[in-house]
Amino acid sequence: MARGQLRVYLGLAPGVGKTYKMLDEGWRRRERGADVVAGYVETHRRPLTESQLRDIEVVPRRHYEYRGATLEEMDLDGVLSRQPQVALVDELAHTNAPGSRHEKRWQDVEELLEAGIDVITTVNIQHLESVNDVVEKITGIVQRETVPDFVVRRAEQIELVDITPEALRRRMAHGNIYPAEKIDASLSNFFRSGNLTALRELSLLWLADRVEDSLQSYLAVHGITGTWETRERLIVAVAGNAADEVLLRRAARMASRNHAEIVAVHVIDAGEMRRRDSDTTTARELIQEFEGTFHEVIDEDVANALVAFARAERGTQIIVGSSRRRRTWRIPGGVIEKVLREARDLDVHIIAITSERRAHTARRRPRASFSWPTTLRFGALGVVALTALTWVLSQVRAGASLSTVFLVYLIVVLALAARGGVVVGIVAALGASGLENYYFVAPLHTLAVARPDDAVAIVAFLAFALTAGLLMNRLRRATEDARRARAEAELLSEAVATVTTSREDLMPLLDTLRAVFAVAMVTLERVDDEGRRLPELVSGDPAGTSGDTIEFSVSERWALRLSSLELDNQDRQLIRAFCARLAAALHSQELMIEAEAMRSRVETDALRIGLLRSVAHDLKAPLVTIENSLVALRAASDDDVRAKPLIVVAREVDNLTRLVTNLLDSSRLEAKMIAPRRWRTSLRDVVANARGLVDTKGRRVETDLAPDLPTAVTDPDLLERVVINLLANACAFSPLDQVVRVSAGCTPGEIELLVIDRGPDTRDPRRRLPNLADPSEGADEDLSLLVAMGFVKVLGGELRFEDTPGGGVTAVVSLVRESPGDQVNAPSD
Repeated sequence: MARGQLRVYLGLAPGVGKTYKMLDEGWRRRERGADVVAGYVETHRRPLTESQLRDIEVVPRRHYEYRGATLEEMDLDGVLSRQPQVALVDELAHTNAPGSRHEKRWQDVEELLEAGIDVITTVNIQHLESVNDVVEKITGIVQRETVPDFVVRRAEQIELVDITPEALRRRMAHGNIYPAEKIDASLSNFFRSGNLTALRELSLLWLADRVEDSLQSYLAVHGITGTWETRERLIVAVAGNAADEVLLRRAARMASRNHAEIVAVHVIDAGEMRRRDSDTTTARELIQEFEGTFHEVIDEDVANALVAFARAERGTQIIVGSSRRRRTWRIPGGVIEKVLREARDLDVHIIAITSERRAHTARRRPRASFSWPTTLRFGALGVVALTALTWVLSQVRAGASLSTVFLVYLIVVLALAARGGVVVGIVAALGASGLENYYFVAPLHTLAVARPDDAVAIVAFLAFALTAGLLMNRLRRATEDARRARAEAELLSEAVATVTTSREDLMPLLDTLRAVFAVAMVTLERVDDEGRRLPELVSGDPAGTSGDTIEFSVSERWALRLSSLELDNQDRQLIRAFCARLAAALHSQELMIEAEAMRSRVETDALRIGLLRSVAHDLKAPLVTIENSLVALRAASDDDVRAKPLIVVAREVDNLTRLVTNLLDSSRLEAKMIAPRRWRTSLRDVVANARGLVDTKGRRVETDLAPDLPTAVTDPDLLERVVINLLANACAFSPLDQVVRVSAGCTPGEIELLVIDRGPDTRDPRRRLPNLADPSEGADEDLSLLVAMGFVKVLGGELRFEDTPGGGVTAVVSLVRESPGDQVNAPSD
């Protein structure tokens, strides 16, 4: 029996319309004459989804009793006995009730497929096993129900049910996904815009990867080895000289016209690695600017390597450069002529280069050398080894043939050449041939040779030993060069890739520099205004240094000093390149510091002006009210009549007190006089205390805080002031018939406290705060929000404002969540 086909509707979150699409596909197949049944469809009581089910036959569910509750699951046996052509099975990652045949629903689906039944199913991206940990980092929620990727990947069809995060949040706010009582909590937790955007991107990436797998499988099955023009991809051959800039800029213009992708490749001749005079720095910078990728390939045949790389990368065009003066493309057997011959299925563009002037000075890498102490040490070891070997072989002379003796001596010579260098290898080869002649070739104990065959053998041994020794020495040098080149490449790549925002970020670079060049100490020095050099960062142990140092200038105000080493010209050039990158990083840090200081001054000045204007207005209004109330008190004779003005006076005095308190707090914030404590703090206690201190102005305040909500590491008093100001602002502008809600949610490493109101959009703090200088009504509330923002910043958190679905503003306070190992000053109690 043929296996059934699987169709999967993939979504980024609940409510995107997966079940609706599944039912629509089932109805479409039913209209075409297919026998379709609903094995398990979960409508979640959504009217649109229930209406889409229409008259599709539904297989009755099976009931299981578990811990006093009745659970409904798909009746697998019922579907199998019904034997439809197509079965609709919702929620592929669902865990079946205890007592079911299979633990997971995807296993039920596998059995249906094996029975020859086509299955249409649904799954969300967060339930795929390979992305489970990524989803947890995004949402802070651990998904217990997962489905192996291979189950979904081998589906014949996968369709992404896509929707923008904004549209999904509107759908949620309109009550089309969850009941009304769950909307606020869902929007403030899993259905936050950031979460949905990340999940949508994750879904697209996963599906794109699956499409790429399908394409590669198709190419392999059909034996397609040529290019596959799903998108124009330009392969640019760079050589590490001035021509690279011309080629890459021409390629960029071609790519912009065709919306193509640029891939630069530098083919390194394996036999010339130690004598490379190319510098690909310019090419790397340009390709990054053009949003392309850079690759290096090592091969002895440059043309074949270039064509093979283009095919492997599914390139559609190859771009190479040719000098008009040399016209190398006409040379038979030349690189370009070979490319034209081998790449018949690709478009090859030959760009004429008018000049071959190199942008960089050629650099020849010094060969690795052996020090004289090393040569003498291994020379002495060779004398001992050859003497001992000769004595051992002379004892077993009768049982050892001359070829065996020569082979044993050759092994020792190769070992000495590999470890001691070419001088030791040559001396060992000469010494070994003499010992063989003297002790093992007739006549014995003389350097004379009786038989011509023995003479030929000795000469052949000597020639082979010398050649092998030279080759071993060359291999040793190549290995040393490769190790050193790799270390240099790692150093420069780390220097380029490192993002430095503070001085401490430079320490790993200094550590790497010290390790690559075996330096005892590396010091980054700052030159002050008087010309004195002050150590800023030190890598290494000063106790292990000698008096010899070499200094490199980084910039006018910075220098790099290396202690206890000898550097060749190659090393000096590399360190100068490193210093150039270091200078750029230091200059970037200085600009960031200056920009931050300037921004802080501008914000402070704007805040000061705004505060003065808002205070002038807010002081005037309560004083006028108090003055009018006092006039009414003087004119009133009845105690009952006096009571109302007294209430008004008391209220306005409270307003003045709050205003003065906020002014004092803003002054303390500006002067940086507030030092927060790090206490283990319960948000439930903080919200309860703040709620009792706020004048709600007749509004109803509800809290929705989970009993197991983790504690935060913060200052409870400052946080209480933040909550008071946010609640006061929400109550001031929410309609009387609307509820102000306080809830909380968790993300990895953070706790988010939300104050949700239904106030008018004109009171949106995101529009009010930038215009604080406008002394309109309610500037006191804006001041309280500014104080709240300042307190949250001091606490190391973040205060932001988001839209409340259906109208209003949600204030979100992000705080650090307590984690194991946190140092706190006192418990919350």
